[in-house]
Amino acid sequence: MLRTRLCDLLGIDVPIILAGMGAGATSAEFAAVVSNQGGAGSVGSLFRATDAVKRDIDLLPTLTNRNFAINHIPQTLDADAFRHTLRARPTVISFALDDPGDLIRQAHDVGSLVMLQVTTVGQAIQAAERGVDVIIAQGSEAGGYTGTISTMVLVPQVVDAVSPIPVVAAGGIYDGRGIAAAFMLGAVGVNIGTRFLASKEAPIDDDWKQAIIEAHSEDAVKAEVINDIIPVPGTVGYGTAGRTHLPLDWAEQHTLLAT
Repeated sequence: MLRTRLCDLLGIDVPIILAGMGAGATSAEFAAVVSNQGGAGSVGSLFRATDAVKRDIDLLPTLTNRNFAINHIPQTLDADAFRHTLRARPTVISFALDDPGDLIRQAHDVGSLVMLQVTTVGQAIQAAERGVDVIIAQGSEAGGYTGTISTMVLVPQVVDAVSPIPVVAAGGIYDGRGIAAAFMLGAVGVNIGTRFLASKEAPIDDDWKQAIIEAHSEDAVKAEVINDIIPVPGTVGYGTAGRTHLPLDWAEQHTLLAT
């Protein structure tokens, strides 16, 4: 069985994390399946109703006795949902798209580890200075809001910049070859979103899953118009834009905003 120090830190069997996606691409049931199989399941909060997030936080421990993460976006933080997360004391509280600031201390105060997804080396250095426990280096191949630096370039630079903090790779990873490549770049695990959405357990429509499976690499487009349609404050300043893994005319009807 494949083990890295990420497994020891998070208390998981395999160094694979389900990305904390938002909108209709996340659920407690979905996260529990990944955790029960030895990875780290995640529940996202972006563009979700407070009650839905709180329901997932309460339901997860009834579906799995394994560790999991709850994801929040600092600049669109749902304060009520975050307080509920702190009361639940999950193994990991993860953040993306912005500097969490004092949220890191609040998470540590309840005994949770903090994982932060970044898209630049500068953000990674700031995260290390803030005291996060795990850094996800997300390359531009990822779905949802992504930066401009490719996974192949970003991951080793982040690894060198923040050592010995463990770094997880994200962006364009969909099979064992991608996982092996991430390890060669110095990462100790992978954070995967879109590929997991093609699984039968994912809470999205079957036609969406089939479209993901049939899509070619050139079908992935960076749709900066998403920032205008569904703006997330601060994403433009961080050089990020929404990226879909499907032809734009189809994706406009099924917008995925993964974090």
